[in-house]
Amino acid sequence: MTRRWTVRLAGCLVAGVAVLAGCSEEQEAAQTLPSPSSAAPAEEELPPLGPADLPMPAEARTPDAAGAEAFVRYYIELINRTSTVMDAQPLREFSDGCRDCDRIADNTEEAAAAGNAYRDGEITITRFDPPLIQESTASITIAFDQDALAVVDSVGNPVADGSSEAYTALPGGVGLRWHEAHDSWLITDFTVG
Repeated sequence: MTRRWTVRLAGCLVAGVAVLAGCSEEQEAAQTLPSPSSAAPAEEELPPLGPADLPMPAEARTPDAAGAEAFVRYYIELINRTSTVMDAQPLREFSDGCRDCDRIADNTEEAAAAGNAYRDGEITITRFDPPLIQESTASITIAFDQDALAVVDSVGNPVADGSSEAYTALPGGVGLRWHEAHDSWLITDFTVG
């Protein structure tokens, strides 16, 4: 029995010396880093929200003051988008009972159904006060300018109904609610004046 252990021990020592001898040889360092797929798994990506041509940016999907501000700026971009794409669905997607948001969406859909389109009317935020965050809601005071909005028919002729003049320094307020399942804010209130 002792002889078997001695033979096994000797065999292991010879194998160990061979392995260690291989480690003592000089070897060139790798010239490349491991590929990203072999790295530790990254945080899971959020599913996209919003239209394909204007997806919601990741910075608008955090439940903090920076996320609330980014979301409001994104929602204004969606409103501005109706000047080139008469698509109100994204406005509804991110509205949580916001009457003025739903009114803007209704007007857009009615104009599109009549074969009309919007020209200009871009909204530019000129003041953005720090968001007031309370639990899962945010309140924000803003001011903005709006270019003159023209509603035109299918051949580009102005339509009086729905057009508006330019406005400057309009005071406004925005209410938001964090929607956990979507990892996104929703707009609950958008007031002007």
